[in-house]
Amino acid sequence: MKLRHCSPPLPIWGSEIPGNTGESKSDVMHVDKTMTLEEAFQKYPGIWDKSTPALGDLRGNDFMVWAEEILNGYAEETYSDVPLLVPFLAENSDRCVIICPGGAYLTKSMESEGKEVAEFLNAGGISAFVLWYRSYPYRAPLMFLDAQRAVRYVRHHAAEFGLDPRKIALAGFSAGGNLAGVEGLCFRNSAVEWPGYVPDAVDAEDGMPNALGLIYPAVSMHGDKIVAVMAGREVYEDEQQREALADRYDLRTHVLPEDVPAFLCAAADDDVVPPEYLVELQQAYARQHAHCEMHIFPYGGHGFGACVPHEPPPGLQLPPQDFSACVQWRALFVNWLNHLFG
Repeated sequence: MKLRHCSPPLPIWGSEIPGNTGESKSDVMHVDKTMTLEEAFQKYPGIWDKSTPALGDLRGNDFMVWAEEILNGYAEETYSDVPLLVPFLAENSDRCVIICPGGAYLTKSMESEGKEVAEFLNAGGISAFVLWYRSYPYRAPLMFLDAQRAVRYVRHHAAEFGLDPRKIALAGFSAGGNLAGVEGLCFRNSAVEWPGYVPDAVDAEDGMPNALGLIYPAVSMHGDKIVAVMAGREVYEDEQQREALADRYDLRTHVLPEDVPAFLCAAADDDVVPPEYLVELQQAYARQHAHCEMHIFPYGGHGFGACVPHEPPPGLQLPPQDFSACVQWRALFVNWLNHLFG
């Protein structure tokens, strides 16, 4: 959804955006606009259905993307989306976090994993930018190019924001955690390679963040239907292609000794992203003697975000989350960043 009552969003690409063709998204999305959100979740859960490896009917996922991203968000009905950053600048702050909200690469939780996170970071003396990146029906690697471009954009304009270009962190939640992790561990400072795209002055900046915050991140895509969202049904249903994509973006296998410091956290009762994968990622950091701080809270589930209670969407009956344990992550992360950046 669009963020209200905020500073104007900043488009991060120039006049040319890699992967935008202007063609209709109906080549992939088949939207029944008479559907309700309750039907989308309950009758046609698509990638949310963990009872079978079969992909099934994705019309519910298509409806969610149309309702949240196109009808009420920043996306278009054509491949013309403009990735952007919403700034939340803290007074006299020389450090910042680029925030990547999650949403299974279908939608983005711009409030609970975006604006509300930016607000507590600001209270801790840290500026923030909430990233709206391209997702389904766009396919990888475009979302990762957006994250890399966001780091380069903030670094290129650091002086205008009063920031130190050496104090830029990238943090993400769930799929946004995967986005941040892939950008920092897999893409690193690679050049933008896209047919017909001509790099500009922003692309000449270092694309590596100075720190990573991975909050209940999707560490691995092995065995996860999210592959279909990122790469298409045909890739998901071809075992060899599916495994190759999961290998390419598995955070556990890309850590290097010189990697920037990372902050990891999740809840032990997360039933969406296995928390043991996060432990394995921490072990990968340890093997490489790279700096990593990890916190596993006893409860909090998946998607605790800024730990601010919200009413569920109309028609959906969801039990309230208990944030009493995981809310600690906010102070821990702020303290970690401020200590790291001096």
